[in-house]
Amino acid sequence: MTTITDVAKVAGVSTATVSRVLHNDKSVKPATYNAVMKAIAELDYKPNILARQMRTQKTKTIIVIVPDISNTFISEILFSIEQCAEEHDYRVLIADMQNQPSIEDYYFQAIQQHTVDGIISLSANIAKSLMEQVAEKYPIVVACQYLENCNIPNVTIDNSNAAFSITEHLIQLGHTQIAHITGHPNSILFRDRMNGYISALTKHEIAIDLELVQYGSSSIQSGYDQTRRLLDSKKSFSAIFAAGDIMALGAIKALKDKGFRVPEDYAVVGFDDIEISSFWEPPLTTVRQPRRLIGKTAFNKLLSLMNMEPLTNVHDILEYEIVIRESCGYSQQHRDKKK
Repeated sequence: MTTITDVAKVAGVSTATVSRVLHNDKSVKPATYNAVMKAIAELDYKPNILARQMRTQKTKTIIVIVPDISNTFISEILFSIEQCAEEHDYRVLIADMQNQPSIEDYYFQAIQQHTVDGIISLSANIAKSLMEQVAEKYPIVVACQYLENCNIPNVTIDNSNAAFSITEHLIQLGHTQIAHITGHPNSILFRDRMNGYISALTKHEIAIDLELVQYGSSSIQSGYDQTRRLLDSKKSFSAIFAAGDIMALGAIKALKDKGFRVPEDYAVVGFDDIEISSFWEPPLTTVRQPRRLIGKTAFNKLLSLMNMEPLTNVHDILEYEIVIRESCGYSQQHRDKKK
């Protein structure tokens, strides 16, 4: 078996230099780097990762748990995490839950077997007691969802307040019968957004009609199906707040298929500001989250935990922005600004 010593001899450098190249040390000169990489290729050298783990007690690997990798909102967060991880010589394994909490439970058990150094969860739907128990001993960060009365490190926006803001925007446009299409009620994320929706209606003394609330999965098809159910119910409503942009796009398609115009007949707003939202017809009014910053903050927080360094903040609540586009119609004030 080829060893690091063999590589060093062929490249004409020390084993320490080969190690620095393998760890992407930026101080290595380009000529030296190229010589080492050429030797590695010629000898077909495979670093002994297991031996390195035994020496350092680190796998240099983290797991990122995502609720549904098909949701495009996730991709920019993952890109940011992977970018930060590469800078610190960490590998990222992506665990797609496919909206099944049992899968998340499996990966939380995996960290206890020391197969990874840390976990970033974009889901947080397993039992809170298990999560807290594991987090007492192992590095875990939860992103995108706020964990109330919990000391697990957390990075998110205020989902409840953001949902309140975008629902209130519809109310200020004159809507008093606002439907809500959302995901599974057991999800902290969707529960927070539902609470914000209800709080806005309550503040403006609008009756809460739970028959105007539909549940499903976070997908275009689900948004389409939930909207069709609303229309088939014959309940009166003039606007839809979708708890995710993906569902909002499905809602717009369902309305158009039934011959309705958006926003002339029905206003639609979403949440997340995924890339396609600004290109949809009509462009979608939504809540913009700082996706890259969420990923970067989550990894840096996890890195501090893995290095046993104190955290500046246990909970980071980042800023959000309401992005007003054509799908909800414009107030006169907004029209004046655009002129």
